[in-house]
Amino acid sequence: MKLKELKRVLALSMAFTLAVPANVYAAEVQVQTEGNSHLESETPEQPEAPQENQTEQTPETPEGENSGTDTETPEQPETPETPETPETPETPEVPQQETPEAYEQRTGYQLPEGHHYVLDANGFVILLEDGSPKVEADQPEVPQQETPEAYEQRTGYQLPEGHHYVLDANGFVILLEDGSPKVEADQPEVPQQETPEAYEQRTGYQLPEGYHYVLDANGYVILLENGSPQIAADDTSAPSTNEELVADQQIYEVPQLVEDFRFWTVARKYAFAKDSLEIKEEMNQESRSVGTLDKEGVCYILKEEEDGWLYVESGKVRGFVKADTVTTGEDAQKILEKYQKKAKEKAEKEKKTYTGIEGTAPVAKELVPYLENKAFLHLRATVNQTVVQKDYALTTASLLNVREGKGTDSRIVATLTRGSLVYVIADKDQDWIYIESGDVRGFVSREYLNMADTVKTEVEQKGEETYTTAESQIEQDENQARYYTLTSIKSGIPGGEVRNSIVEFASQFIGNPYVWGGTSLTDGADCSGFVQSIYKQYGYDLPRVAEDQAQYGTKIAVEDAQPGDLIFYAKDGYIFHVVMYAGNGKTIEAKGTNYGIVSDDVNSNCAVWATRILDDTRTVYGSSDIAEVNATEDMYGELLGNFKLTYYCSCEICCDVETGITATGTPVVEGQTIAVDPSVIPYGTKVIINGHVFTAEDCGGAIKGNRIDVYVSDHDRANALGVNYADVYLMK
Repeated sequence: MKLKELKRVLALSMAFTLAVPANVYAAEVQVQTEGNSHLESETPEQPEAPQENQTEQTPETPEGENSGTDTETPEQPETPETPETPETPETPEVPQQETPEAYEQRTGYQLPEGHHYVLDANGFVILLEDGSPKVEADQPEVPQQETPEAYEQRTGYQLPEGHHYVLDANGFVILLEDGSPKVEADQPEVPQQETPEAYEQRTGYQLPEGYHYVLDANGYVILLENGSPQIAADDTSAPSTNEELVADQQIYEVPQLVEDFRFWTVARKYAFAKDSLEIKEEMNQESRSVGTLDKEGVCYILKEEEDGWLYVESGKVRGFVKADTVTTGEDAQKILEKYQKKAKEKAEKEKKTYTGIEGTAPVAKELVPYLENKAFLHLRATVNQTVVQKDYALTTASLLNVREGKGTDSRIVATLTRGSLVYVIADKDQDWIYIESGDVRGFVSREYLNMADTVKTEVEQKGEETYTTAESQIEQDENQARYYTLTSIKSGIPGGEVRNSIVEFASQFIGNPYVWGGTSLTDGADCSGFVQSIYKQYGYDLPRVAEDQAQYGTKIAVEDAQPGDLIFYAKDGYIFHVVMYAGNGKTIEAKGTNYGIVSDDVNSNCAVWATRILDDTRTVYGSSDIAEVNATEDMYGELLGNFKLTYYCSCEICCDVETGITATGTPVVEGQTIAVDPSVIPYGTKVIINGHVFTAEDCGGAIKGNRIDVYVSDHDRANALGVNYADVYLMK
């Protein structure tokens, strides 16, 4: 091939190479991605350079071509577009609910030995933030029955010195909620034979002055059942028998109390029907239904009875329901708040004053008239107002009949002579007015009553006690007008509320140890220390030893004892033991070293008399007017400090929590009841505020430290009295 032709071929080859895209010849193409700084391609081989000995000659111009025109430059190929970066594949979605098996199959996770998955309510694995499962260590299964030896071997527990395990009937350890064993301190074994000196050294006992130990034939102290020593008086004229001891005492005969007909007010304790229910006349599902209550209808618990029954009030209906048919406690509070919100919105919309949830929450519908309902008077407690202000009137007829109903055709229940005093209770603007006079209640014609404003001034000047009152013509418990309203000029007196309270309080310490000389209700007390500590919680300071306690309070016959009274035991004319009477022939007492604090039967062989310390009369000093000064100078005791005074009544607005405010079971009485912090002023304590005597009977969650709530019977008065401060004195 000629050199000229060779050059032509090489030129054409070069032009072709430049005209064809590079990737046609490339062996491998690198697409630029993150981390690559350039594209690499295999460079096509260049044609061989001519040998050095070959002289480069100018090629001949081909025929037909202009010799003056340069060879045409081939077009540059377009740069190929960079391929799009493929999207990163999405992470597979983690299932929201997986069983342990499914989780392990998906993840390959292996549960550590001795651990288990923490599962949700549906049995699915709970995942932590990092996607790992929530696990926890297995708890070793606690044996249900273990001997002390087995328990110690399993747990490594060491029994404290001077203590022993409390075992069940089968000899197994009793475990507490936290898994620890129940233990108690060993009671020192009482020596069977002790000289007086050894007995005193062991017990710390001090022989009362004028007495000596009664010793057995060997000169050892004779111990009574409760561990105390048998002693006798040195004076030969001192009582040597129980009969002689009782003969030296002044035992009072308990007067027969007349049952009061009046109601008393208690704080609201809310309950709501879980479903539609019937209120029963007796604590028996087969008894007559006296009312019905719709679902979430409101009723008020007046008393918790036995076998799961509640005595309730709703509207005009009073009767019994099963506790499991109503909602109480925190759940009741939520329902109450719902009704309160609705009632307040309704009152605001109607531009009225909020007066409570009645009218918003359903109340019971009466099936049996209240006069025919045997359950109506089961307990004369109510959440409604029971005391009204005295509204005086004097009779003008020579003989005025008090009738059972409105009209002359109604039965006469009592009569009033001219000038007799009556109190207007209801229907003052009607022709027949409902009145109270003495213990008589009924209707009289307004035509024969003087209700002028001057009557009040006259009565206050002369004194209510100077006027005659109604004379009954029938037994008043047969008078159907007696409960036309539940209000009266004074509150009723409940039977036994304080007594039940003190017995219930004492009962919670049953099972605690007896400790000679002790006064601790939890760590141990002897017989007199036990009752002293119980009564101290109710504001009474008893002497320390049983012999002195037997002279405190009013002595009554043992058979007249009521729950809460103290009964004293004697042997050979010496008081050696005291018990608290719990009713039905039972006692609560610190019986002795081998028994502890127990419930027992009255020992009629040793019981000599009882003492009455609790005040059954609940006397109000002077009147129910809280502004009246009824404390004399000699009644003032220690200054307790300056207290913040607020005022309350028993309505829903003042007492809007389900648990209520009543602490001791006593009824609230204007002029008497105050609510206190019992750690500052113990229950039962009488104090003087602004010259008036009050009794600490209630408490409330917000009453802390130097604050006192004074009860009044009317909500408007409670608001009007507001907040003030006063010095508070202990009454002597």
